[in-house]
Amino acid sequence: MRFRPPEEGRDDGLRLELLRLAADPDPARHADRMWDILDDLEQWPGRRRVGDDGAEAAWFLVQRGDADLQRRALGYLEVAVDWEDASPAHYAFLVDRIRMREGRPQIYGSQFVRSADGDSLEPWPVEDLDRVDERRARVGLAPLAVQLAEMRARVTPRS
Repeated sequence: MRFRPPEEGRDDGLRLELLRLAADPDPARHADRMWDILDDLEQWPGRRRVGDDGAEAAWFLVQRGDADLQRRALGYLEVAVDWEDASPAHYAFLVDRIRMREGRPQIYGSQFVRSADGDSLEPWPVEDLDRVDERRARVGLAPLAVQLAEMRARVTPRS
């Protein structure tokens, strides 16, 4: 895979398409289109090309995609972050999502699962938990305890 810096120039048509696809109640069904977009651009559809909302929509679609799409997008997203063309938090969430899918501990503590009793949420296991807040701060995420409290406030108990 070839990586290159983000190109300048807006593509409002692509931006609108990404927003429309992400708004679909079943965004995972658009994985093939995300593959096509990555193939055509040979880079992440970042802020310079599709704006903040378009880049977020692309990330949302990849997050809902299959493992192959997620792994494919990760390299492009990493380069875009390095060039300040994508959110470091998006990179962190995707890294953790991939690691969780692979059954490995996450790095940034962004992925949560239901507790054993089903009444709450808990983070998927985190590698080097003592330093997770340092890693989270580097990508613009709040401390894990803050995100955990927010997530738990939103979950409805199964009982």
